[in-house]
Amino acid sequence: MSDGLKKLQTKPDPPVKTSPTYLERKHREIALIDACLATPLNFEPPDSAEAVIQRKFKLAGALRAERSLESWAITETARPEAQRWRSGAYRFSYEYQRADLHVRGPALYDITDAVDGRVRQETVYTGSGMSAIAAIVTALIRLRGPLEVIAPRGCYGETRELFESLKERVTIVPSEQRNERPRKAAGRTRVLLIDSCVAENFGDYRAALDESDVVVFDTTCFWQDSARIRIVVRSVLGAGLPMALVRSHAKLDSLGIEYGRLGSVVLAWRPVDTRQAWMRRLLRATEDSVRLYGVAAIPAHFPPFTGTAQYRACSRARTATIIRNTRRMARELSLRMPGNCAIRTFQHGLYFALVPNDDPTIDDVKRAAAALSAALGHQKLPLKHAGSFGFDFVAVEWFFDPTLQRNLLRIAGADLPASLIDRIVDAVEQWWSAHRKSTPLRTTALGVTERAVRPE
Repeated sequence: MSDGLKKLQTKPDPPVKTSPTYLERKHREIALIDACLATPLNFEPPDSAEAVIQRKFKLAGALRAERSLESWAITETARPEAQRWRSGAYRFSYEYQRADLHVRGPALYDITDAVDGRVRQETVYTGSGMSAIAAIVTALIRLRGPLEVIAPRGCYGETRELFESLKERVTIVPSEQRNERPRKAAGRTRVLLIDSCVAENFGDYRAALDESDVVVFDTTCFWQDSARIRIVVRSVLGAGLPMALVRSHAKLDSLGIEYGRLGSVVLAWRPVDTRQAWMRRLLRATEDSVRLYGVAAIPAHFPPFTGTAQYRACSRARTATIIRNTRRMARELSLRMPGNCAIRTFQHGLYFALVPNDDPTIDDVKRAAAALSAALGHQKLPLKHAGSFGFDFVAVEWFFDPTLQRNLLRIAGADLPASLIDRIVDAVEQWWSAHRKSTPLRTTALGVTERAVRPE
């Protein structure tokens, strides 16, 4: 056993002071979820981060079970007798297999005053974030014919995979080729993809606005009220372009409990602009895509605790803390990690990645993620092996970086007290030192996006 591993296993755990502000804020989140139960559990205020995590899991299970019991007679083909029914702030109506699911609820984004003049918003809910993107892309193809998509190099991997699967109808134009970008082919609609998950150069989309016909904006990595969303909407609508905002709601929108798979497409355009009149037909085509591909949202997946001012305040605060903690972890590990690792950061601040000098396989990184989570779990630290982000615990998972073309170890920060985040940083550093051999750093052409630390 290495000296580093012995140190990791024998070092006594120092006492952790949990911030009263953190506990009060988490108690408000728990109470918000608890109030949705027919018989609330009325938990006492939590006294630790572990208690917060466990209570949320318990509440999520209880709430889903209660909703399932209440709707046991509602199947894909059988509807309740009421014409409309509700879940929290949402009201639903549908007939056969939810093909015509109609949802009334609060607006997802506050964009009505993004530009001078009225903006029309229409929302179509889907079963996931990817089904939202697939619905809008296939709708555009049916309505407008072949597409040219200006896509950033680091866009979400499955989004690019979707485009590539439609290669006879979709041509990908790299956003980085500013001066070499080919002229739009005759008869093709040019779509500009703006993706919140890219690592850097998020603001570069502005250069492509004047050569685009419509914008698709994946907002998943930004909170709904994010200033970045408003800036993009203002830029796009101000340039006279219509847009579709697509989103996965399982990440930041369920107070960290992944209540259910849910996605959305929000079409936004200026009805006074006659050049954008075709967006009404795109709305119908998007609804047809949802119906024909069977990707309608499931009413039971709409969290009943969302859509209120209190919910927005809670989510805004927890998202801001996640970003602060993620950046804190990345900064500390950049300063303290040994020379065999670089830190890969992302502009949204929801996760970062450890970049080893060697080129590990997917299986190597999966094993590392499992081993790291197990090691920190033995120390009773809130780090788990999970493939998403936005939790009340730190999540670690393998990650293929489309820009670096390498398998990395992704670490997603969490809404936790800073003292606990610092303990997790200590443990990650010790684990990495014990399990990775030190080798000289390798310089790459993309090193500008990595923050590497050389041995002293």
